[in-house]
Amino acid sequence: MTDNRDDLKAEAQQFGLTHLNDHQLAQLAKAKAAAQRMIDGIPRDLHAYDEPAHVYRASEETSS
Repeated sequence: MTDNRDDLKAEAQQFGLTHLNDHQLAQLAKAKAAAQRMIDGIPRDLHAYDEPAHVYRASEETSS
């Protein structure tokens, strides 16, 4: 656990988080794990045409 904690602390320092206490480091570790789970859940085989178009068309009533 010490290596993991030291690695996390070093990584936090790279981002300017130099004064984190143990509770904040634990929160950072949880957040990092949650972010990694979200990243791992993103399908890698998606193409641009798999994205919904998100097209909005105003009715003729609103354009006058």
